[in-house]
Amino acid sequence: MFSIYTLGLWLGVSFSLPLGIIHPKIKHYIKNRLGHHLNYPFFPNQPVWFHALSVGEVLSVVPLVKAFKKRYSEISIFFTASTLTGHEMAKKQLKDIADAINYFPLDFPNVINHYLKRINPRLIIFTETDIWPNFLNIMHKNHIPTILISARISERSYKRYCLIKSFVSHIINHLEFIGAQREEDKRRFLGLGFKKEKIKVIGSLKFDLPLPDLGQKTLIRKELNIPLKQTIWIAGSTHRGEDEIILKVHRALLSLFPNLCLIIAPRHPERFDEVTALSLKMGFRTKRRTEDKKGDYEVIVLDTLGELAKAYGISHFAFVGGSFVSIGGHNPLEVAVWARPVIFGPYMFNFSEIAKMLIENKAAIEVKDEKMLFQVCRFLLEDKSAAEIIGEQGRKLVTAHQGVIERYLKLIEKWI
Repeated sequence: MFSIYTLGLWLGVSFSLPLGIIHPKIKHYIKNRLGHHLNYPFFPNQPVWFHALSVGEVLSVVPLVKAFKKRYSEISIFFTASTLTGHEMAKKQLKDIADAINYFPLDFPNVINHYLKRINPRLIIFTETDIWPNFLNIMHKNHIPTILISARISERSYKRYCLIKSFVSHIINHLEFIGAQREEDKRRFLGLGFKKEKIKVIGSLKFDLPLPDLGQKTLIRKELNIPLKQTIWIAGSTHRGEDEIILKVHRALLSLFPNLCLIIAPRHPERFDEVTALSLKMGFRTKRRTEDKKGDYEVIVLDTLGELAKAYGISHFAFVGGSFVSIGGHNPLEVAVWARPVIFGPYMFNFSEIAKMLIENKAAIEVKDEKMLFQVCRFLLEDKSAAEIIGEQGRKLVTAHQGVIERYLKLIEKWI
């Protein structure tokens, strides 16, 4: 089975290489994940290797990495991400914390062994969902403990894994421990054959967001060059298929609330131009965050990385993208932590438990379509006291579920 998997991976990478001629980012991405720029001297001591897939996972694990470094300052940290945007975010957030930041290796044995020779980790910590067969197999053979924290499996992924259950069971049991986000995730791992004694529900790292100072809002507006008098709503981490819906709703809202401004933040940087062009085509007074322009704009495209979580603080309410299309949503707690109402669409399966908790605590509103989104936005703009109550419920929920980082630090002690 390993040989079939590796052959399939090799074919996939081979077919992707020609695209590097047209898209230099693809070439850069593959070269880095093949370890071409892994030229570090050998680490003076065995580091702990933290890994996160992309931006959302990186942001969720950053507080844990910082807390780990504060407690174990003598231990080196090697950090990897799988995606370009995740890697850029890691460099921004951990440049003074991690001893080295790189890309996670493609799952070829020779590439993994090259990393292993250079890094020689004492412990590897995966975040949320990444399961790489060859990597876990090689770490197991070399007696290097690997754990999966804040782990989750969506219903869709679980059904796919069940089709190759024996192979998946063999692979995941190379993990020394799984810290699941919720009981549902634990049941799915057990359903795939993971050993009962090696899994425990510890919670989601996403709840351990730093609680921001709510008094920063005026300062954030100045940083983002937004007039104090404008009312702001945000559509964060949007995907193709959502932007036009958001802009149509915004147009309808402007007819009732002419002082309203939308900040729209596409999930992927390669779509900044596309969304800006769409906004202009639809007739909105539009600017990009990176443009040094003052004045009242109807739409601002947030074309930077790492500012969305902060921008939520100046919103009256926010819509979380990836939820009107079958992406699975993004972290709604980044809005709730600012005591702002959260809105999301029906596709929140990557955050199903968090979304459920927010709704049950009257801290978020799920909308089914464009019409319902408009109605909810109008309600929140007209009834400011209701918006405040919804926002406060969200922040209370986040506060009540914090402490996950400390539980993981105590767990990690076992292997270091």
